[in-house]
This record gives sequence, structure tokens and C-alpha cells, in this order.
Amino acid sequence: MKAVAITFAALIALVATMAPVQAQDASPKIAIIDVARVFAEMPEREEISNRLEEEFAEPMAQLQELEQQFEALRERLERDEAIMTEEEKAEAQNELRQRAAGLQRGGEQINQFMQQRETEERNILLEKMFVVVDAYAAEQGYDLVMDKGRMLYSSDALDISDAIIERLVE
Repeated sequence: MKAVAITFAALIALVATMAPVQAQDASPKIAIIDVARVFAEMPEREEISNRLEEEFAEPMAQLQELEQQFEALRERLERDEAIMTEEEKAEAQNELRQRAAGLQRGGEQINQFMQQRETEERNILLEKMFVVVDAYAAEQGYDLVMDKGRMLYSSDALDISDAIIERLVE
């Protein structure tokens, strides 16, 4: 929140210092874009989501199989604990701990790799969006385009999100 206020104050200061220079010229043309909304409505999002789901289907299936094996071992230990020798119990508990640690590591690795891939794909889409925003702003003569999510207030009349979505869908 502090960063938004500082950014807003800097913007006001910048506009205020430009006022005497801009007195002869027209005032700056400013637009707002709801980056989160535009990103959510990009047509490629669903395709990328499906592709990532396919990419991680096999590792996720393997992890589920390991979880099932872990559960089967845990259930066997609980069921047979009364008839096991102390050595067998210790051995089974040790194996259970090793499998639990392996499951945790495997899950963390898959999650980390999934997040990395999602970030890579998100950055590609954001770059595409920013190229469209730059082109639109240049065509329409905008001097400044800001993210609505970082604004304290903006008039809906300044919002160009629909126009950007339209261009992205074309």
C-alpha cells in the first residue's frame, strides 16, 4: 500500500512539474488497464493450462502411485504390528519414514518445477499483452498507461482493458 501511495505521489509530482511546460501543449493522455482481468481473459490461458496438465500428468501419476504404496505399507504396519517382532517393526517403521521423506521430496520437486513452468508460460503471455498495449497506446496517442490494480482510484472512462482484450482475441 505504501508503494502505491509513493508511486501515486511521484506521478502527481511529475504531472505537476510538467504543467508549466505542458501549458502550451495538450495535457497528457492517460489510460488504465486491468492487467489481471486482461490476463485472465487471454485465449491462450486455457490452452497453456491444458498443456501443462499434460506435461505433468505422468510425474503426478507416479507420485500418486508412491502415495498408494506408502499408505499400503502404513496400513500393513498398523494391522500387523501386534504380531511383528521388534526388529520387523523397526524395519517397517524405518521404511515408512524413508518413503515419507521420499514422497515429500518428490512432491516438493514436482511443485517447484510446475511453478517454474507456470511462471515461464505466464511471462510469455504477459510479454504478448505488453506488446499489444504498447502498439495500442502508440496508435491512440497515450502518453501513460498504468495498471488499474496499482491505482487508488481511476475513472472507468480511462480503462482500455476491453480494447486490449479485443485485440488479443483477434
